[in-house]
Amino acid sequence: MANPAHQLGRFTGVIRGAAAAASRALGIWLWVIVFAVVFSLISSHFMSILNLSNVTRQASIFALMATGMTFVIISGGIDLSVGSIISLTSAVFGVMWKMTNNLALSIVAGMMVGLLSGTTIGLLVGFLEIPPFIATFGMMGVGAGLAFAVTPSSISGFPAGFEFLGNGHLFGVPFPVIIAIMAGVIFHFLLRRTRLGVHILATGGSESSALLAGINVRARKLTVYVINGVFASLAGIILCARIRSSYPGIGKDLELDVIAMAVIGGASLVGGSGSVIGALGGALFLTMIQNLFNLIGLYPFMQKVITGGLIVVAVMANQSRRRRRSQAASDVIRASTE
Repeated sequence: MANPAHQLGRFTGVIRGAAAAASRALGIWLWVIVFAVVFSLISSHFMSILNLSNVTRQASIFALMATGMTFVIISGGIDLSVGSIISLTSAVFGVMWKMTNNLALSIVAGMMVGLLSGTTIGLLVGFLEIPPFIATFGMMGVGAGLAFAVTPSSISGFPAGFEFLGNGHLFGVPFPVIIAIMAGVIFHFLLRRTRLGVHILATGGSESSALLAGINVRARKLTVYVINGVFASLAGIILCARIRSSYPGIGKDLELDVIAMAVIGGASLVGGSGSVIGALGGALFLTMIQNLFNLIGLYPFMQKVITGGLIVVAVMANQSRRRRRSQAASDVIRASTE
């Protein structure tokens, strides 16, 4: 039987590791600045006002998705269905608008897709103990199929007020950027300053220790998938406003990008570590890279190759940091026993 003192010690170690994750989150913002300077030298169009506006607007939509994904990854899970949730949200929103011409009802219907999808996945993972990869892979297929079943084609003709959600400005700042910043601040506080956030970090760091500490691990897993689903639907609604139409394939293949943004932002794929600030930086960083690729005319398939490579590099760097921390802790323990 595990030593309770040892298990609780691991639990508190997970919480202390959150501070280290925060410092890593700041690192991605340094890379954002460095690469922005480099990219401006590669392409004279990169730093133009129009291009920066487009980059930040697109990055803000990805930032919402990456924020939700970060919560899932921190808890020790993964979600491959986020693109399908976005597609199904778009389809349901468009069809509801076409049927009712009621914008508020259409947005609520679209948001319910994320809420129900996240709840379903959370129940499968948290309560039925189905591995996250299997549960979300299955939901990915279900969501993609249902999106085209709901409507096989795009729907447009939304009011100008709705388009403001994706293309408008407030005090000169793109409105999606304001939404992403507000969501980032709120959920950064939730993760770092609330009992729920501490429980999510502990669940991903050591599930057995979290259980020993009295944390309802099943409920926490349900919570993170609901958060992720809601963020995915919100991003889907804003994306519809940005392109001025809904399309049942709008979220196709976004899973890799969103996971990459969360991991590049400092989230550990083994759980227990990550930050919302890092996720925002990861979203901006990868969007900048994709934007440069478009400016220089790099083939789309090469963009996927480089995105996949960035995930591998980020995971390797994360594992290297974990090994160094583990070695440092071992050295401290060894020194104290000598």
